[in-house]
Amino acid sequence: MKKNILPFLFCFMIQSLFAQNILNMELISNYTFNESCNDIWGYVAPDGHEYAVIGTRTTTSIHDLSDPTNPVQVASIPGASSTWRDMKHWGEYVYVTTDVGADGLLVINMTGAPDNITWEFWRPELTIDGTTTQLATCHNIYIDENGIAYLAGCNMNGGGNLLVDIATTPGTPVFMGATEPRYSHDAFARGDTLWSSDIGSGFFSVIDVSDKTNPVTMSTQNTTMNFTHNAWLSDDGKYLFTTDERANAYVDSYDVSDLNNIERLDSYQPADTRGLGVIPHNTHYHNGYLVTSWYTDGVKIIDGSRPDNLIEVASYDTYAGPDGGFSGCWGVTPYLPSGLVIASDINSGLYVFQTTYTRACYLEGKVTDADNGMSLNSVSVTIESALINDSETDILGDYKTGQATAGAFDVT
Repeated sequence: MKKNILPFLFCFMIQSLFAQNILNMELISNYTFNESCNDIWGYVAPDGHEYAVIGTRTTTSIHDLSDPTNPVQVASIPGASSTWRDMKHWGEYVYVTTDVGADGLLVINMTGAPDNITWEFWRPELTIDGTTTQLATCHNIYIDENGIAYLAGCNMNGGGNLLVDIATTPGTPVFMGATEPRYSHDAFARGDTLWSSDIGSGFFSVIDVSDKTNPVTMSTQNTTMNFTHNAWLSDDGKYLFTTDERANAYVDSYDVSDLNNIERLDSYQPADTRGLGVIPHNTHYHNGYLVTSWYTDGVKIIDGSRPDNLIEVASYDTYAGPDGGFSGCWGVTPYLPSGLVIASDINSGLYVFQTTYTRACYLEGKVTDADNGMSLNSVSVTIESALINDSETDILGDYKTGQATAGAFDVT
């Protein structure tokens, strides 16, 4: 039987359509610690100074990035010994959660940075549904554009999100309300909507938080491996991107423009380590790209500007050990104004990268039987390139794939 492949190759490039470095990440520096690391975030002072805030097992470490080739540690704040820390900032304060011990919420005052950084631990007694508990641990934190912090996976409310005002009185959090008592592993919020990654339930939930004292769940959606670890919304609010923290799992993309009909558009996993047990961790949306920490695969940058065809366009493997398991890159953040990408590796510390973001080149088309024109399902389509890639036709014979390198290639 003859097969008729009708490819449609199109490429959106800011620069010329000649071959270029598709990994597209340059290591600027690496700062190592004598203990394991966890998550990372970037803080920018009013004077423009950039800092990396990284969690270690026993501290929150703050590094001045004025010279990105030589990060300078300006504070090391001791806390409970924990595998898990997470941090975000609002104004001139950084807020850090810890998932073991009794730190509550660490509040770091950066107004005197880099020379005079101070901190305190917020450990209030909070009453939720008639039960009073002192805040001791939380797994994660997100802060929205209005200065509302969402504390996920705390030692109260069944791990459901706590809503805290940190904008009205900077440095002095005020409890506002809580979602229903379903464990939330991570949170993302914008406007009046909270996107909660409910890892144990296997889905993300969409919650109306217009009334901070009475959040209401509007919708839920299972992700491909039923273990939703984190979620990040596109700038236009139409698409949500998620990770499942399981071996051989994916970054998923969803059309969430209609909460009554959420549709999964695509799922991405690195082709070169498929089936080797690699685990995605956290993904962040930035100008149409998904900047993602992928444990033993390091940092992956995926072009998400076409959410139905996710293509890797840059990467840097921070981990020299074997594939699979919970080693390597824990976190990555791309939001510093300088364009620096900073990452944390559990085993080897703080990484500072320079990245040139490149849009993917796409190959999309249909495979049909040349004799009768019938669409052919489950046909493998591969661009004959040095980059590992593949796709398979669906029931309509359609396929979508691509790569970062532009040029003329044979297609099998």
